[in-house]
Amino acid sequence: FETDLLGKVVVPWNAIVKIQSDSPLYVAVTDDRVVFGKVSMRDGRLEIEPKNGDSLEYAKDAIRTMRSEDEQRAFMSRPPAKTPSSFDLWGGSLDAAISATRGNSDTETVNFGVRAARVSPHNKLSFYLMSILSDSAGGSRAPAFANTLRGGYRYEVNVSRRSFSFSFTDFEHDQFQGLSLRLVGGGGMGFNLVKNPKTSFQIFSGGSMNREHFRNGIQRHSREFVLGNDFVRQVNRNVSVTETLFMYPNLSDRGQYRVNLDSSIVTRLNNWLGWQVTVSNRYVSNPAGNNKNNDLLLTTGIRFMHRAETAQNVEARPEFRRR
Repeated sequence: FETDLLGKVVVPWNAIVKIQSDSPLYVAVTDDRVVFGKVSMRDGRLEIEPKNGDSLEYAKDAIRTMRSEDEQRAFMSRPPAKTPSSFDLWGGSLDAAISATRGNSDTETVNFGVRAARVSPHNKLSFYLMSILSDSAGGSRAPAFANTLRGGYRYEVNVSRRSFSFSFTDFEHDQFQGLSLRLVGGGGMGFNLVKNPKTSFQIFSGGSMNREHFRNGIQRHSREFVLGNDFVRQVNRNVSVTETLFMYPNLSDRGQYRVNLDSSIVTRLNNWLGWQVTVSNRYVSNPAGNNKNNDLLLTTGIRFMHRAETAQNVEARPEFRRR
């Protein structure tokens, strides 16, 4: 509100304990109704007295906005919000890094990563692809190849402001593990513990089916429980952190499990270019053959961006907020 002496005064809504209006106000409540009448509030309950009709009573938390007649007139006459185009709904990034050595050893390594997400107030569709391609040889040693490819998609639908349902499919190829293909599909429900313009933290659980095909002919099929979390934090104007954790307890072979952890730190250099450090870790309690349990993929290099990861948070996108 504004006063002649102090000008504009801002008071937190939860600090207000009493309201008494001398003139009618436009009150918007959570059921998308707008009620016009004199307003009074005591003991956390808001009472509205319309000009014609019975008084209405609402809980304090049910109130979205209160405006005077002049403020409501200005609000209704504002220019219509721009409808986001299909391209505006998408954001993503492209990572690239190349290294090479010559002399006693000849090596070439290429790291490549792609992320894309389409976000609206009602749903989110995201894709990712990470790869490392390495070729090394030296002296009398035969050439050695290390090729790893990981990718997948995830689709979320908001059930309410705090909860959502999701489905996903992930695939993985790992030459060192002798893994020709691991294909995982599943879904479940999740809950947004924190959701604001700077921080997003959600937990989720569900179920999945896992199919694994190895070069030595071994095939494994299993049902799995899914448990995990997603975390996004805008540390400051230029630095952001993301983390995704999936845990898969095996329901077909009790006691066995898998853990997937992906995390990135991105430093923005300008509106479209950044520097990224990404860790992608895969742990399997029962690897095939004599392979190790854990595989870690670490990449660093430049990142080309169209909207950073944190910009994919609807809370940080003014054009998507309810008006």
